[in-house]
Amino acid sequence: MPHHIVVAVDGGAASAAALDWVVDRARSVDMHVEITTVVDIDWFPQTNADPVLLEHERIVDEAGKRIRFSGVSAEVSTTVQHARRLPGLEAASRRADLLVIGSHKTRGAVGLIHGTLPLAVAARTHCPLVVVPVDWRPGGARVVVGVDDETGGAAMAFAAGEAERERDTLVAVRAWDVPPLVNGAWEAMESPIEAFESSERAVLDRAVARLSAMHPALPVEAILEYGRASVVLAQRAEGARLAVVGTHGRGRLAGLLLGSVSHDLLMNMPCPVAVVPSTEEPGLAAPTQPAAAEP
Repeated sequence: MPHHIVVAVDGGAASAAALDWVVDRARSVDMHVEITTVVDIDWFPQTNADPVLLEHERIVDEAGKRIRFSGVSAEVSTTVQHARRLPGLEAASRRADLLVIGSHKTRGAVGLIHGTLPLAVAARTHCPLVVVPVDWRPGGARVVVGVDDETGGAAMAFAAGEAERERDTLVAVRAWDVPPLVNGAWEAMESPIEAFESSERAVLDRAVARLSAMHPALPVEAILEYGRASVVLAQRAEGARLAVVGTHGRGRLAGLLLGSVSHDLLMNMPCPVAVVPSTEEPGLAAPTQPAAAEP
């Protein structure tokens, strides 16, 4: 059965990059592509032709032609939604296996996909979300995934599937730090750095071992690095095919929490970023040693 991929477009450069990413993926995945746009106005049926509606229909039609003329064999359909942007994209994520949007990152762009909208969508998505930077070009030979205590399982499974499909190396990255309460007690502790590093290494090794058992042919590189999680992951993801992080999503404010890994990656994108919602309920993850950060 073809994967159902929804790609949101607004006629701008960022949504063109998202379309190109979908075309590239369609070369190795059997998929049905739904191209959608959101009419973010109060709309009422009119007797005469509605220029706003006609423009949105033109946008999705042109996007459909872009995919059909690319030479890939994907099925293509188009939809025009009458909704506010965020609820419209959240609804799209409910019916999709994968939701794809473009992003201008932090630039002051005008259009459907700009500013903090990717953050808000990432907080509410019901399926994996891929955000494609406006300057994306095909390439990269690895998939980078953040190993996180609460949300890492679903993200690692998604990342492994992406790496396996493209015959890439999966790079599993875990960042760690000494908790602030411990920092002030260094003199009273015996080798605190070594103790925390050893504990974090054990967490990473267990996660990679579970993944390797399910994907024995997949090459996996495990990286443990001291530092802020978002910075470490962004540096390791530079030039990658895809960076993957997990999230529980936590409603309206989750996408605006400064310091979160998902937030920092989406505002400073080193490559396309996949945000994968966890299949577990918050608080049900097995207890582990303190992590450096939570996406």
